[in-house]
Amino acid sequence: MRALTLTLFTLAGCATSGDAGVEANERLAAAASRRGDWAVAADLWHRVYLADGLDNSRACLETSRALAELGDPGSAEALLRDGLKRFPESAALHELHGRVLEETGWRRAAEAAYGKALEFQPGLVNSLAGLGRVRLQLGLETSAIPPLARLVELDPSVESLRLLTEAARSAGDHVIAYDAYLHLFELSPGTLWEFVDAGSLGLSPSLRVERRASGPVCEAWLSRALELDPQCTRAHISLGRHRVLAGEDDEAAAYLLRALETDPASVEVIFELTELELRRGERDAASELLDQAGELVEDEASRTRLEALLARAEELAAQPD
Repeated sequence: MRALTLTLFTLAGCATSGDAGVEANERLAAAASRRGDWAVAADLWHRVYLADGLDNSRACLETSRALAELGDPGSAEALLRDGLKRFPESAALHELHGRVLEETGWRRAAEAAYGKALEFQPGLVNSLAGLGRVRLQLGLETSAIPPLARLVELDPSVESLRLLTEAARSAGDHVIAYDAYLHLFELSPGTLWEFVDAGSLGLSPSLRVERRASGPVCEAWLSRALELDPQCTRAHISLGRHRVLAGEDDEAAAYLLRALETDPASVEVIFELTELELRRGERDAASELLDQAGELVEDEASRTRLEALLARAEELAAQPD
């Protein structure tokens, strides 16, 4: 592709600003871009750019876009850097620069480019999406929320809402995540793991205070997950935890037992079920679960928790019937 770029430069060298073919080239270049004929578009747009004495920001932008579409991000990025020296306030050039940098793995540089585009044009939805996306990729979930929340205000699409739910859930902002899931499920049928992730939010004390209906709504989402996959261990666990919060220990035990059936090696489920059985005074059931856990624990944290539960079970056994 680099050889093709050099060929474009050579061919374009014969055009001048007074050439009667420049306007025709621009019309032909625009048509080539619309139909996705990127090799022709790159050639013609670059001819226009040179013919206008490198003083045509659109030609610079469209040449770079065509090169990127042709799979030559290196040449596209080089041309964009040159163009940004000439047109430093072009939001479109900064935005495309961000996209090229993101696609080639330069996420920090892409973050800066998208941010610059938004300085000049705050409502660019592609830059808002790009900025939120690269911040998620960089592990900057909290700082990804503002551009993605603004994106959802301007373009409440399924994709933008999914990005916002991911950022808010990862950042621990359960209220924003919950509200975004409500909106998402109005636009999309939802996937198994979306329902599981959304339903698990209802276990957050802060969310239950801020959104009083969140408990039943989240349980309904988890029930929907089980309709999609009755063997989904995570959904059974979360529903069991919801029932514990509601004070319904028998229902909670049923969900946790089902979770253990679907994943018999889950030490986490065994411990939670043991806690429940001890609270209910079911000594034999708790002892049986702890014997099972003793054969599975491997890490130090799990071993410490096992010892604490064994001590509680012994205290319960010492109590008179």
